[in-house]
Amino acid sequence: MSDQLPQLRVTVNARCGRACFFCRPSGEALPTDSRQELDPDDLILIAKEFVRHGIRSIKLTGGDPALWPPLVDVVRRLRHEAGFQEVHVISRHPKIGELASDLAAAGATLINISVDTLRPELHREITGIDDLSDILAATHRAVASKAIVKVNTVVMAGINEHEVEDLVHYCERIGVRELKLLDVIQDLDSGFETFSRRLTIHRGGRLRDLYATLDPTVDRLRVRAHSEQILNQGGLGHPLLALYLPSGLQITVKDHRAGAWYGSICKTCSHFPCHDALMALRLTADLRLQFCLLQADAAVDLKPVLRRGARALEDQIDHALEVYRSACFFESNRLHKNCITFCKEERYD
Repeated sequence: MSDQLPQLRVTVNARCGRACFFCRPSGEALPTDSRQELDPDDLILIAKEFVRHGIRSIKLTGGDPALWPPLVDVVRRLRHEAGFQEVHVISRHPKIGELASDLAAAGATLINISVDTLRPELHREITGIDDLSDILAATHRAVASKAIVKVNTVVMAGINEHEVEDLVHYCERIGVRELKLLDVIQDLDSGFETFSRRLTIHRGGRLRDLYATLDPTVDRLRVRAHSEQILNQGGLGHPLLALYLPSGLQITVKDHRAGAWYGSICKTCSHFPCHDALMALRLTADLRLQFCLLQADAAVDLKPVLRRGARALEDQIDHALEVYRSACFFESNRLHKNCITFCKEERYD
């Protein structure tokens, strides 16, 4: 049996307090009531089962974890009760700065903050909120907490693609450990959830019009790097280019063209091959296991599973992980040589 395991990402709630025009109303999750929040005891119960299946890293996202009252206590429980080696907290909200020291003390191994621009007027246009100064202050406080801090930036054509160098200098100056540059997930506007109309109102376009190739950015940054390597997220995410600068900043580039992993649930999907594919297994705030960003029908409701007891939960998680264990890699419209036979059997050719 393959040891391929996905990232485990948990959307602890379904509200973030912003309205970014490249994101869906429910964020990473399937459509979820904005009042919905994950019960901490349910999360710990499910998380322990994932640890028993070999997953040692968990990412808390949303919505926004900074707006989830039990966050600090849950981070502590995930480290010391469930046994995770890594707990990442991903936020776009200024409140994360207030929580940073407590999170670091509780065992959070990384705090991930999104900063898409250093221009207040553009930040307001992207997010619908005029609080860039608060976000930057929160980033400073996170760095001061001695936690490892990572900044995410979605690079968008005609919007912030020429601001990357400024963001690099900003991260170097304040001591951010990693800057991750992400390309726009073009497929999201063809999925099951309607986007905010703010993009059309402000820019007169569609989500896919924001897509910008990261090649020119990478070429410029490569000149400054003293070394580079290819990373994988849990062995199943997109291969990521990591550039290491003399300042100590790591720049990680997520480019969907590097390829993605596809499994049994993908073979009948009308979106195949899609941008994000089986990048992660997600647990939603309303207790669904979500395999991908586009297929709502493929999700598994864990509420009845929990009512049936521990053995039912163990079996369900093992079944979910099998989708990833048997997944194959699809690169730039060519099948990876080790997966040709499997993919043909699954009608991927």
